[in-house]
Amino acid sequence: MNKPKQPALSDRRRQLGASRETMAAGLGLAVEAVKAIEDGAASDQEYDRYNTWLGRIEDLPADVRARQFLAAGKGGRFDIEGQD
Repeated sequence: MNKPKQPALSDRRRQLGASRETMAAGLGLAVEAVKAIEDGAASDQEYDRYNTWLGRIEDLPADVRARQFLAAGKGGRFDIEGQD
């Protein structure tokens, strides 16, 4: 069953300063997939994965978060485990 529309996901992403394009690149998803997740049109599994990643990113110090977003902007994937 799909989740209802979750404006909280897009609000959380925006509060982090990330675009859909950045999130898509960092997670290895298409931008359309990120939009579907944020609009509540994706599977529960996709929603849960995205929600988990937002939480991980929110927990990062601002400087580490900025480096992750810069890397994603250049086509890299998020590497949270390598930031401890």
